[in-house]
Order: sequence, then structure tokens, then C-alpha cells
Amino acid sequence: MTTSDRQTALPSAQHASPLQRAIVRPIQILLIGLTALQFVALLVPPWAGPLGDLAAVLLALVIPPAVVRARRTTRVLFALLAAAVAAVTWAVGNPWPIWQGLHNAMLLGAFLCVLQLLRTIAHAGQAIREVRARLAPLDPRQVEGGFLVGAFGIGSFLSFGAHAVLAPLMRTDVQERGRREAALASVRGISFAAFWSPFFVGVAYVTHQMHDVSAGSVILLGLACAVLALAADLAVAGTGPRSLVRILYGLLPLVPISALIAAVFVAIMWLTGIGAMGAVVVGVPLLSAVLLVPMGREQAEPLLKTSLGGIVYGSDELLLVAAANIFAAVLTGLPGFAPTVAPLLVGLPPFPLLLAVIAIMLLAGALGLHPAISASVLLGVFGNLPDAVARLSLAEALIIGWSLAVTISPVGVTVMVASQMFHVPYPKLVFSRNLATALLVGAASAGLLALLDAAVR
Repeated sequence: MTTSDRQTALPSAQHASPLQRAIVRPIQILLIGLTALQFVALLVPPWAGPLGDLAAVLLALVIPPAVVRARRTTRVLFALLAAAVAAVTWAVGNPWPIWQGLHNAMLLGAFLCVLQLLRTIAHAGQAIREVRARLAPLDPRQVEGGFLVGAFGIGSFLSFGAHAVLAPLMRTDVQERGRREAALASVRGISFAAFWSPFFVGVAYVTHQMHDVSAGSVILLGLACAVLALAADLAVAGTGPRSLVRILYGLLPLVPISALIAAVFVAIMWLTGIGAMGAVVVGVPLLSAVLLVPMGREQAEPLLKTSLGGIVYGSDELLLVAAANIFAAVLTGLPGFAPTVAPLLVGLPPFPLLLAVIAIMLLAGALGLHPAISASVLLGVFGNLPDAVARLSLAEALIIGWSLAVTISPVGVTVMVASQMFHVPYPKLVFSRNLATALLVGAASAGLLALLDAAVR
């Protein structure tokens, strides 16, 4: 993770209090232990039960120091969720959903940790340096398309780390308007990549929760939707075929590593039956070992130290995801909640249902709620509507809603990192054309997924 990523995600070392600095090591140890337990549990299913219970305990132990370490906005949102959980639990008198919520979130803790490892190693690789050199000479008219496609390709496995690769390509004399357009394009590209890439929390979370839906089908459908959204965006930006060819040429060095990553995770899912999130937890350490060996000890050792040191900077998102899972488990376990809400949706055609799913997630994101909250609640509601809409369409609607919501969220890390990397005031990235793009792409996606629903039926 880059320095800018760290400063955005959590208090920097310079501004952290003595207590915040002191709890870094305990958080790291707990998260490494949690990841190791989940890695073994995935490879040895008979041990999954006891190891899962132990991992849930470690996740519970991470929460208090993570709250101390978190940004102010994260602490406020966590406090609201905690108060809601306490109120509902007290009213119902059943604390079991809290334990269930921890179990639902523990694999996500390991997922976020291994992503830090992959992001650090990939960012230091030769392929990224070659891409940066090839994209640097882009014509000013090609910049927006270049940053859009570049963020889509690089972001598929670097997530918002793609900003750190692309932002230095901007010339120093570019005015704020040009930097803003490049930053917005980079955010959109990463958002479209999140429609399908298993390295994004949305895809991993939804496929983990919806065990009856094939992760491979979700990824392929998401990729198709992402390509359509990307093509439409390029057409609006006026990126012609010649410019597109030049941009794609600049991204060619990513093909070998992308093919290797895809092969590893497809093989793991096919051989073991593990879902997308589990395949990432198992595959990233193996893949990282393959990438580190040729680098030699002198280069590999600092990368590992950087990765392990950076684990703590993902505790903000883990804190919110854990709180969201616990809140959703408590809320959906509330007697009468889902059965009361579900009848309101009975009889609606697939298109308005799917549109409502995406719209609710966008609205929740705009209000600063983590998408895991709205996704979990919606899954609980649709669990009482088994025949309302095809499960594959519902899964992809949740992922698209999640991906678009983070581009308009006032607490979205992707937009915050873009603000710092491109030196553009944060509000100018939230209140922007990306808001209109999110609404239009969301509505169009609901229509396409409704057509898929009709075809499946």
C-alpha cells in the first residue's frame, strides 16, 4: 500500500496518538492469526468448525483496538451500528446473531489481509513499471480514456492501488480541471472492475453469502456488464478506435500476470470447490510465493515487511464489514422483520425489483453506510422471496450496486485515495459526473439483468 493509501485509510504514523501507535502490533498479530486459521480451515474442511470458532474469537478481539485506530467517521458509523445492535439484542434477548455475524465476517478479515500482500507485490513488479512508461506519452485527448481503461485493467487486481500507478502519469502543468477528469475516470474504471473481479470485497462477499450461485457465473456476468459499461463510457468520452488501440498497447505488460492470477484462482475453485473469497485467501499466498522467488531475498524481504506492516491499514474496512455483518445478522434475525418487508415486494416484476436493489444500495452508500449493510439486509429480505428474481441476477445486482455506491459515498476509500493521489478536493469527486454515471449505469444494469432473468426462466 502506498503512503497515500495509508494516510487515507487511517491516521498516519506522524499524526497517530501514542495509544494508536502502541496497538498496531496487536492488531497485526491478531489479523495474521485470523488469516492463518482461515487458510488452514479452507484446505482442511474437517477442521473448519473449531478453527472457525477460534477465528471468530480473534476477530472479536480485533474490534476494540481497531476502533481506537480508526478514522473519526468510521468510529461514528461503528458507534451507531453498535448502538443499534445492542438495542435490538436487548429487545429480543438473544445474543446468538452477534456470534453468527462474527462468523460471517471472519473470512473477509483474512481476505482483506491477503489482498494487502498481493497489492504490495504486484505494485512493485516490472509489469507495472512498463505500463506506467507506456501510458506516460498519451496525447491529452487520450488521457481520460487512458485513465479509465488503465484503472479498469490495473484495478482488477490492485483495487484503489491503481490510482498510485496512474496519478504520476499526469503532467505537472495540468490544471485542476484536467486532474479532476483524470481522477474521475480512474474512479469509474475501478468501479467497473469491481463488477466482476474476485479481488473486490463486493464480489467476494456476495458470492460467499449466496452459496447457491456459481462464483464463476457471477464473475463472467459481471465482466460482461463491466465491458458494456466501459464501452459506453469510452463512447461518451469520444475515445476512438485508434486511441483505444494505443491505450490497450500500453496495458499489454499486464497480460502475463493477469493470466497467471486467473489460472491460479480458476484452478483452486475447480479443484477444491472453494468459493471466490476462499480461493483468494488460499491462492494469494501461493501466488505471492511464485512472484517473490525470482526477485531474490534482497527485494522480497522488504516487500514482505511492507505488506505485513500494512495489514493494520485495512482494519478500518474490516471494522465496518464486521459491524455490518453483525448488524445484518441481528436485524434479519429479528422476528417478523423479513416476513414483514418481503410481502411489500411480492408480485413486482424483476426489473423494478432489481432496480430497487441497486437504488437502495446507492442511497445507502450516499448516506455513508457501508455496502455490506444494505447487501446483508437485502439478502435477508430476498431470502423470503425465493422465486421473485433469478439468484444470479440478484447476486450481480448486489455487486453492481455495491461497486457504484462506493463512487458516491462520502466515506468511500476509493474516492478518498483518488483525491489525494490526483490532488483534487474530495467534494469535487463526490459531487461530479460520476453521480450521474452511477445512476445511469445502475438503471441500465437493472434492465440487462431483468432480461437475463427472463431468459433464465
